[in-house]
Amino acid sequence: MYLNNIKLLFIQPCVAESKKIRFKAEFSSDVSNIMPYLNSVVKSGSYNSNMPSFTFKKDSRLINIYANDMTVAKAINETDAYSIMDFVKDLINETYDNKNSIEPNYEMRKKPSAFKIYSYLPKKNCKKCGETTCIAFASKLLTGVKTLNQCDVLEEEQYKEKLKSLNDLLELV
Repeated sequence: MYLNNIKLLFIQPCVAESKKIRFKAEFSSDVSNIMPYLNSVVKSGSYNSNMPSFTFKKDSRLINIYANDMTVAKAINETDAYSIMDFVKDLINETYDNKNSIEPNYEMRKKPSAFKIYSYLPKKNCKKCGETTCIAFASKLLTGVKTLNQCDVLEEEQYKEKLKSLNDLLELV
């Protein structure tokens, strides 16, 4: 076992969502050398080798892993905080155990722009999604206000490949 435990340091109200919490926890070991492997395992994550840090979302929670600690925003409550800590500990240990079969990824993934997302949309401005234009819909996809299934046109056979590409792009959001 690479990471023996994670110790909760503090809990505070979440700035982004007042009914949720944010917290910080400390690792029993430095995990910076595992981050490039996590970057390969968690496709929706973002690795920053300069810091080093690894950031990803689990459901609505934003998890930031640093060399010796982690921060989490939008946790539901203290019980959820401990559950997330267990999840991260298992993720790190499992990744470490399998690192010989994982190609480390040192690339820093970038969040796609609204224009990049728009390039894959049907561009019909049909308003079925509730937005006046497809570029407005693309912007709402980036912020998580809208989801791809709200664009009925994307379900048409001719947009099947674009829908797959959009799903891949939005994994980074």
